Amino acid sequence: MFFEVNTFEQSLDSLMDKSLQKNKLNIYRKLFNFVVFCGGINNCLPRITNISSKKDKECGQGTLLRHFSKWLFLNVDPPVLTEVYADLDNIAMAVKEKNISGRTNVKISTLLWKPNSRKWSQIGDLTNNGDIYPAFIAPLFPNTAYMLNGRKLKIGVLEWDQFCTKSASSTNGSIVYTHICKDFFDSLAEYLNFTYELIEPPDKSWGELSESWSGLLGMVARNEIDLSGIPYGITLKRTKAFTFPYIMYEYECEVVHKKVSNNDNHWMLLVSVFKWEVYVCGLLTMAWCIGLYTLLERYSVGEHIMAREIPARPPSTSDSVMTAVLVPLRQGSLHLPQPTPGRIFYTSWWLFCIIIVAVYTGNLVATISVVKEKIPFNSMEELAGNDDFKIITTRGSSTEDTYKYSNDSVSKKIWSKVLHTRSTNIRNSLDEDLHIKMLLQSGYYAYITGSANVDSIENTLDNLRRMRCGTGPKYLSLPFPVNSPLVELFSDKLIRLYDNGMLEAWARKWSTTKREELVNAMTKVDMSNLRSAWTMCVSGVIVAFTILGIERFLNYRINKD
Repeated sequence: MFFEVNTFEQSLDSLMDKSLQKNKLNIYRKLFNFVVFCGGINNCLPRITNISSKKDKECGQGTLLRHFSKWLFLNVDPPVLTEVYADLDNIAMAVKEKNISGRTNVKISTLLWKPNSRKWSQIGDLTNNGDIYPAFIAPLFPNTAYMLNGRKLKIGVLEWDQFCTKSASSTNGSIVYTHICKDFFDSLAEYLNFTYELIEPPDKSWGELSESWSGLLGMVARNEIDLSGIPYGITLKRTKAFTFPYIMYEYECEVVHKKVSNNDNHWMLLVSVFKWEVYVCGLLTMAWCIGLYTLLERYSVGEHIMAREIPARPPSTSDSVMTAVLVPLRQGSLHLPQPTPGRIFYTSWWLFCIIIVAVYTGNLVATISVVKEKIPFNSMEELAGNDDFKIITTRGSSTEDTYKYSNDSVSKKIWSKVLHTRSTNIRNSLDEDLHIKMLLQSGYYAYITGSANVDSIENTLDNLRRMRCGTGPKYLSLPFPVNSPLVELFSDKLIRLYDNGMLEAWARKWSTTKREELVNAMTKVDMSNLRSAWTMCVSGVIVAFTILGIERFLNYRINKD
């Protein structure tokens, strides 16, 4: 691409504006190849490079021209400055010099990056007849092979689940993070040849959009950092303000809440084995059996199996009641039926009671052994209509946007419940740890978040239940400033890391081991909850002994008299 030096700045502005609108790195590489003729122009090389470096910092994120442009300066007359202050990676020049014989040679040199400085290195000589005599075999722009050439990038970070955890050594102004992000940044830095500095947002927040972006996202939007080191969910509003490289993670929206138990292991569980309808039907059946047993015995008086040996005596009403009551208690009966119909009925009643008692005993053992879970809701519609559960979600997250900007009636109701929880509970902040603490509180909270967060929570907490939101997959990636030329460089590396399984390997490496599951042994009934039952039993025993004593005393007086 050829420009006149006098109109170079205006032409460069137009070219950069058009290229940034396209936002494609391959177009940058094709467009930003410059050949500059410096014949008769003083300070041509430093003048052009300084203009380009200044323009790159203004509208190219300090990256577009620095790493993705190539500059060849022709007819540069000596003396040549040995040091170039502009931050441009790929610069080469042709310098005219006269040899001893008076012939003019053109020396071709390129500017190389060194650890502490930059140095011109000669590639070859160009004679008058056009032949090139290489001083050594080397490309014209060798810096292109070194990616970002040791540049120091500013990366914004915050603590997030098991991805990025702040180290205890982060003191005296130094910020040190470990876990997946450390391995991830080190791998990127080695591949792309850069160093990095971790920066936290002053308000320690993830960032959300009001009049402008705040928190970590605000730093990215204002070009205060080169990229966010924490992946964010990709939403429509974020794609308008940021550029995202290749997708790092995919997750589903889920709801996590504390399990709700049907029983609290108090003495009422002794009668909570069956529903109340079962007990009502049982009492009605028992009353019917009392009447039927009495009827069969009284109207079958002369039909005894052993009529000569056992006198025919129909049972009293109390005998019928005790027979019907004692059988399910496995206490036998005070009166054995004599007629055939009565015995058939008595046998049927025994079989029925054996089955019912076995079912009751089995259910009671199962209830005491394993806590029966009560499922409060199975869908987002049921959650929206459940008044017992408060709903929480992380501010500024893609999950929040799903319900905040939805026109669906269920989503609107869920969002109103989220706002109500935030207005009544100050602790509903951006901190993930506070959300976990809310899940452990005595009240009921439903936390809407991504499946990755739920996996992390389950690694530290037990007794949780999760439910799919049914809103479709969500995608996470690293936010860059809009039109950042670094995006496709990072995308290429992210594709390699994803395909090689390194992201999953790092996740397994740093995943916390879940606490050992407690063996579901039989859970004993809590004695503190049996106080009322014990009181009733002791009172009954005292009353029984009192009546028995009175009866014995009266019998003694009557017999004495």
